[in-house]
Amino acid sequence: MNAIVAERTAGINPKADPVLDHMEGKLRIGALFPDPLDDDDDGDETITTTRRAIGRVALVASETATRFQREAVEHDPMAWMFSPRRLFDGAAAIDACLDRDACMRGVLAHGLGLGLDVSRAAIDALMASEDDGLDEHEYEYLYGNIPSNGRRSNRDRAGRQTRLRLYTATIAETRDNRMLQAFHASVARNVDEVRARLVGRFGPDLAAAADIRTGLHSTAPLVIALVPSPVAAMIIQMGNDCASSAAKTFAVDIQQVIQA
Repeated sequence: MNAIVAERTAGINPKADPVLDHMEGKLRIGALFPDPLDDDDDGDETITTTRRAIGRVALVASETATRFQREAVEHDPMAWMFSPRRLFDGAAAIDACLDRDACMRGVLAHGLGLGLDVSRAAIDALMASEDDGLDEHEYEYLYGNIPSNGRRSNRDRAGRQTRLRLYTATIAETRDNRMLQAFHASVARNVDEVRARLVGRFGPDLAAAADIRTGLHSTAPLVIALVPSPVAAMIIQMGNDCASSAAKTFAVDIQQVIQA
């Protein structure tokens, strides 16, 4: 049995479609998919994937539902996940977000509160503009020394955006008599990847407040307070070996919450 996900939209007459005849309001069918509450069937489509890829889909689904609840969006998260989206070149998130890049676009779209059918080009332009908006001091701070002529070539920029580096981030935020202090370390190609991970872990508001740096700054107050010396040594060692297979999945998250 297939489940039907309908999306509320303008200009559609539900009486014109017998499937939606019993529904009130203006709806359209967003997707048909096997009912997850039914038993498995021999005719079910088989998909070969990995546990990591399943985690990507779960991350986007979680961010979708959280965003809809946070912003009181009158839209079914399942409909968004199963319907074709321009963000994924016409594919549905449930399929596209098995891929890492599509997962990042989905997380960013919801983390930044963008349109429900935002185009892929808009997200890609937004991600590309983050580096373009940095002045020379900020670029050097995040990516290392700039060329002696003071210019960043396209080749140099592309190399820095694809090279794996160790990034660390700290968050210190106090809201409603609740103080959160957090530390994150991971290996990534650029700041956007790190920011997307922070959105998935802490939500867009705290991710926006994060101080993201290349490498581990062991004298930073939050690093001293949160990161034990053996863990710091392990992080530094991983930063020196970013080309290893272990580095690609390396991540450290430490946080403490103080309630007044």
